[in-house]
Amino acid sequence: MAKHSRLENKQMNLLKIYKKIIEKEPYNDLGELLWGFDSFEEFPMVSRDSRIKKLKKTLRSENISDFLLGLAFFLLNTLHALARNNQKKIELTAITFTQFDDRHGTTLVPRIFVYPSDASDTLRQWLIDNQPKEDSNEMNRVKKIFTSCGLVESFIFFESRFFDKACNEELIRIYAIPRYRQ
Repeated sequence: MAKHSRLENKQMNLLKIYKKIIEKEPYNDLGELLWGFDSFEEFPMVSRDSRIKKLKKTLRSENISDFLLGLAFFLLNTLHALARNNQKKIELTAITFTQFDDRHGTTLVPRIFVYPSDASDTLRQWLIDNQPKEDSNEMNRVKKIFTSCGLVESFIFFESRFFDKACNEELIRIYAIPRYRQ
């Protein structure tokens, strides 16, 4: 009986964690987000390090990326459902990853990428034309999370990598674009 109570308590805490994270993030009101962009938006599932720390109180570090990817997948599907419901076309969406440093340990924080413009075909073609021949370490890390969540077959993966002289660093973005036609 005590085991069952602890499990229920952990589930309740997980629901509270969702609420604590989502209510403070820009995607809290997807309706506003759906109507609010003109060019593109890319927002992280967790925008503050303190929210990662809250997740670490509930989940082991190795499971936080899976949790965040599940949340990103849910939000991406919800965004598409809202767009269809409101007869709004979203040209390109993806789950992206942009930070591969050790700031969060092994945790990778997914972002929701929304590109409503007709130029999305140009971006998609550029990504296709500029893929490296072999997967990078960053790509392998991202695909490992998608595999762990059972989602790897549902996405097409692309990598964008270039050196930005302004900030004097290499910028890497991994795109996971849903396989369904957008």
